[in-house]
Amino acid sequence: MLDLEKFSISILELFPAEFARDVSHKLTEWGIFPFTSTKTSQQNLRTQLGNISLENPLGIPAGLDKNGSSIKGLFKTGISFLEVGTVTPYPQPGNARPRLFRISSSHELVNRLGLNNEGAEVIQKKLKKWSYGGIIGLSMGHNKTSKDPIQDFLHVLTKCGSFADYLALNISCPNINVHFDLSEPANLSLLLTKLATRQKDLNLQKPVFLKLSPDYEHKRLEEIVSVSIEEGVDGFIATNSTTSRPNSNNPTYKEEGGLTGPFLFESSTRTLAHVYAQTKGNVPIIGVGGITTPENAYTKIKAGASALQIYTALCYQGTGLIKEICEGVSLFLQQDGFSNISEAVGMEYQQWLA
Repeated sequence: MLDLEKFSISILELFPAEFARDVSHKLTEWGIFPFTSTKTSQQNLRTQLGNISLENPLGIPAGLDKNGSSIKGLFKTGISFLEVGTVTPYPQPGNARPRLFRISSSHELVNRLGLNNEGAEVIQKKLKKWSYGGIIGLSMGHNKTSKDPIQDFLHVLTKCGSFADYLALNISCPNINVHFDLSEPANLSLLLTKLATRQKDLNLQKPVFLKLSPDYEHKRLEEIVSVSIEEGVDGFIATNSTTSRPNSNNPTYKEEGGLTGPFLFESSTRTLAHVYAQTKGNVPIIGVGGITTPENAYTKIKAGASALQIYTALCYQGTGLIKEICEGVSLFLQQDGFSNISEAVGMEYQQWLA
């Protein structure tokens, strides 16, 4: 059946990237895709993301299932957690098309979708219906035209927060411009303080993860992490897409937007390791960016990741990659003498600090 999936991917690559993406979503929503259900059973992969128990460390980040319409199908791939969104208070169409571009030669994507989603009220109803298990993260953001981005986050939390296992704050999306920089320490502190107050008012205790950019300068990254810890953030997601580009003549790299795929691996892993070092491994970090093989998935873990997310590689390699990574990482752990993945987290973070 995996051969059928790879054949389907080769057919979809004949069409524009966003059209292919929309078709895949519909097939997943209708229960046609994935063609088979994958389960992972490696005992040494069972781990914790803070207080959240995971069957394995693999999840899918925000941006794939923007509206919570493909949850059941995506959990058939063998992942243990899924991030829905990014959800904004009100529906927004995103940026003008075309806004998603393939770089097939290097298995990368450039996207400037612009947080297109159906809005908190619609997505709330979908999350409310979900009752099949699996860890759900809620990626929260603000509308492009918002005059008060912090209030937008509070709105999404109020509408959808009770139906998620953790909250992800998307303050680092490169594809939506706003006059109010939420990564600026004073603004970030205000956002986190108000979110904590709103959670208390709603009688919620959802873990909060802050999604970081790989493009922060080192001093700015340290400030953001420091403020976040002071305000009680439970963990980090390292990282979002990058506005940096490789030295290449490929014209697609000149498209505006965030780049994902192999080029992102190094900068995202360096950010991950710096956060691990600054926090002394005391908070969980979700590592995401450029994961394409079991080897570099294991590298992320040793750099400080407690869990991992993959997206772009699935578009090119198919969902069989999830099982391949789980089996590969499990084998690496055995070879290195670790009885559980948690023992390997951060073992080689110093190699990424130079």
